[in-house]
Amino acid sequence: MNEAVKIEREKRRIQRKRKRQRSSIVAFMILFIVTSTGVVGAQTQGYEVFYHGESLGYVQTSSVFKSAVERIENDLIECYNYDNIHLGDGFELIPARVENPMDLDTCVKVLNSKGIELYVNGAAVLMDGEKIGTAISLDQAQGVIETYRNINSNKNISELKCVEVMVPLSETKDFAAMLSALKARTK
Repeated sequence: MNEAVKIEREKRRIQRKRKRQRSSIVAFMILFIVTSTGVVGAQTQGYEVFYHGESLGYVQTSSVFKSAVERIENDLIECYNYDNIHLGDGFELIPARVENPMDLDTCVKVLNSKGIELYVNGAAVLMDGEKIGTAISLDQAQGVIETYRNINSNKNISELKCVEVMVPLSETKDFAAMLSALKARTK
């Protein structure tokens, strides 16, 4: 019986050892899978750039996209000689796995090629609450109102005011067109 007890104890010891080995192997495999997934995910994480629902490509970080937008806006400021010009709204950065991200220069080229609408921090000129037109800046709108009041100093002038608004550049009028619109409105 002594021999039978020893054999039984040895079997139990071996079973416990196998059970520990299996649980160690399972824990090691889970740890390996989790770390592998994390490493691969970290290497391929980036952003997909959308403009009004259309995919423009992928960037590794949001700072690449922001730098591209800043470079384009600085070029536009030099080109148009307005310091309040911006690229249009409608951009969206969505986290995504990235295999072939755009660098800064490529991102600038893609954004330039898409015909994105330009906006300005302009000013709407209002006469009796009705919009007459939009000027490229608040200073220009105030200049139009001042000039109109000087020209029509002897007439009863309606209430004129200007309000700052963000508008597409294509909807703005130059000084002469704004002044003509005001004159036409009062005739």
